[in-house]
Amino acid sequence: MTEKLLEGFQSFRQFQYENADPLMLRLIEEGQKPEYFIISCIDSRANPATIFRAQPGTFFNFMAMGAIVRPYKQGTALSAALQFALEYSGVRKIIILGHTHCGAIKALAEDIEDPEIASFIDVAHDGLERAKNSCPHHAHDSETLLRCTEQEIVLQSIKNLETYPAVARVMSGESLEIHGWIFDMQAGQLQEHQGGKWDTIKINPCPVATDQRAL
Repeated sequence: MTEKLLEGFQSFRQFQYENADPLMLRLIEEGQKPEYFIISCIDSRANPATIFRAQPGTFFNFMAMGAIVRPYKQGTALSAALQFALEYSGVRKIIILGHTHCGAIKALAEDIEDPEIASFIDVAHDGLERAKNSCPHHAHDSETLLRCTEQEIVLQSIKNLETYPAVARVMSGESLEIHGWIFDMQAGQLQEHQGGKWDTIKINPCPVATDQRAL
């Protein structure tokens, strides 16, 4: 039942342990120093390790339904993770990574009755209302509204992120980059919010990779 996972682990071992300069062993000896802290959805299709094909040690990753960041509360998993990443690991780039066709955002729009899910995503209702107001009236079909809501939730999560003491401390004295991204699963593209609007990030073409390290 676990063959797919073990096959993937064998590929990981081949590229990270069994070559001439094993990266994992260097990371153990030298320690990790990730450059990014990525907050992403739990959706298995939008896993940052998969879509960015990143090497071990590249980023911290925190997952939550819809990539929703709730306002600060002491003692939560996210507040502790941010404290460690910013205060003790020197991370200065945070990415909130939403994605299209998000089940959590659809559950929000459809007012899901499941109390466990609803009690987590309820904080995002303001984003849903902003999406209803910002989308053109003639475009209020369900799919268009969902795409608008996915974008609004990322922006709301950025605002909520700024309520975390670790984030506020770094922002007050140093340079901290906070990026709002959307992974468009249909188009295979990344969108970024800059200058008050969403634009597709231009990706330079690269040769087809034969390295399977990120699989």
